[in-house]
Amino acid sequence: MWSSIKNIDIPTSFKQAIEYQSKSKSALLGGGTYIVAEKKTKIQNLIDISYIVDKTIEITEDSIIIGAGSTIQDMINKLSDFPLIVEAVKYSCFSKNIRNQRSLGGEIAQKRVQSEIFTYLVAINPILEIRTPDKKNIHLREWDGKGIINKIIINTIDLKTSGFERFALLPSAPAFLIVAVVRRAMELDFVISGKAKKLYGNTIKLADFSKNSLKKIINESVKYFEDDQYGSLKYKKSLIETGIQRAVEKI
Repeated sequence: MWSSIKNIDIPTSFKQAIEYQSKSKSALLGGGTYIVAEKKTKIQNLIDISYIVDKTIEITEDSIIIGAGSTIQDMINKLSDFPLIVEAVKYSCFSKNIRNQRSLGGEIAQKRVQSEIFTYLVAINPILEIRTPDKKNIHLREWDGKGIINKIIINTIDLKTSGFERFALLPSAPAFLIVAVVRRAMELDFVISGKAKKLYGNTIKLADFSKNSLKKIINESVKYFEDDQYGSLKYKKSLIETGIQRAVEKI
């Protein structure tokens, strides 16, 4: 680890993990790839939850239940029948070695705006099983970041009625713009992210969708980006429009 780390706690229950988490300067440790990479010097206590979080992946008739301790490489290995989610995972982290360590729970908790899998999950809005230590289910968009993610429950219908598109300098390079779209019975969900200040989301009723509403989404979301080496805001506006069109074509 690094010099600021004074202690590593290994809880045997979620109750114990939450108690450890109440210590100042503490951080949860699952796969650990983000913590090791960032080496935040303010962290002094690590709480290794890898022994208590669920690591199974179960496919039922209408859902996929993924243990938060499952690595994102586990998802690639076991979810080959769901190519979009596999594609999102691969692009989020091109290194197989890191994918073998990085947990899905950690990827969600990190809320990395430049992550394809996080952006895609925000769009399909799965249910999270959160331990506080009591168990409660809450949709991803409503989670306030408190507690420990134990399972992620994805409705398979959302995987069949969704699409995403990314723009990057190379396939292996981080995307500077990501667009995800989900069509539901009465509405369309749009999530736009990448090298942006924060993630943009909007939900529109199908009956209200028009060229004007699309223009509004583009104009609002481009405000989260900046002129940079990847292109001007005008260029990114055109990419957002193209990304939405391509994502919709995949639905």
